Amino acid sequence: MLTAVVAAGLVAAGCGDQSSKSVTTVVTVTRTTTAAAPSSSTGAPRGASTADVVARVLPGVVNVRTVGFDGNKGEGSGVVIDRRGVILTNNHVIRGARKVTVSFNDGRHKSAVKGTVIGTAAKRDLAIIRVALSDLIPVPLGHSAQARLGDGVLAIGFPLDLGGGPTVTQGIVSGLDRTVHAEDGPDLLGLLQTDAAINPGNSGGALVDSTGKLIGINTIAAKDAENVGFAIAIDGARSVIDQILRKPAGSQAWIGATFDSVRSAADAVQLGLQPGARGAAVVAVFSDSPAAKSGLREGDVVVSVDGSLVGTADLLSKALASHKPGDSIVLDVVDQSGPRRVRIVIAKRPATLPGG
Repeated sequence: MLTAVVAAGLVAAGCGDQSSKSVTTVVTVTRTTTAAAPSSSTGAPRGASTADVVARVLPGVVNVRTVGFDGNKGEGSGVVIDRRGVILTNNHVIRGARKVTVSFNDGRHKSAVKGTVIGTAAKRDLAIIRVALSDLIPVPLGHSAQARLGDGVLAIGFPLDLGGGPTVTQGIVSGLDRTVHAEDGPDLLGLLQTDAAINPGNSGGALVDSTGKLIGINTIAAKDAENVGFAIAIDGARSVIDQILRKPAGSQAWIGATFDSVRSAADAVQLGLQPGARGAAVVAVFSDSPAAKSGLREGDVVVSVDGSLVGTADLLSKALASHKPGDSIVLDVVDQSGPRRVRIVIAKRPATLPGG
């Protein structure tokens, strides 16, 4: 096994205030050997021109737009994986959104349609959106384990709010099995590295091989380097997709609040806390949710769940995910007036979020 460690600054490839946050990152490179699996779906024939491949894939790549509780707008991309309205994207694209709309470029659906988030996997930065359509054109799934260094790839998405349709960039597979660690987010494992240009707004979009098969979901790009982007390998995403589709929103634990990490002394001071305070700041509270009924408020900082410290929003999400609907939890909360305790009874996540 050969391992290299490189320090870099990365920026999530989403667009807008919600999803373009810069993060400090350590990238760990590990060489492994993986047995190739046979392909299960068809794409463009080998030898097809790049334009032919793009033409086959384009109908299955969508533009995802969001509106947050603070009114800020975000933009990203998504990939149709089932003709019956199932779309795969990044969790950070839809995180904190009260409204999601999806626009198509398949030539048949001219108007944007409402999207419903039916499940997320924050630790894998993946989310599934469903739209009320049953005649979509999916992008065929490939096998990322078959990707080799130097294989040609295309990145397709909606970067930089350019308008006028999707953007296509071309490159190669630059690295395999990368690990990205972000200060305020989970480690992302087994990523594909590419030099195809990935910019804010590409998040959730398609990374396809030379035959037009989906091998990755574009998710993050190096901020202080050129031609270094990363995609979630589709082989690792398959089990997450299956789990979300088997366990849709109505069976997931939910308290009805969104959080962000208190990452620095400056963050703490801005919230009126001690400079050394760490935790998960409440960004928004859904109306009539368990969090709202318990008295949890925007600006609160959750420091522990049932006595266990939670120093980041990701750790809080992990703690909440270990519970099921009906469980009662106790949060230790701090605000500008001091500490207090909040008891919340977890509910089932609604298919449509309040205010959406």
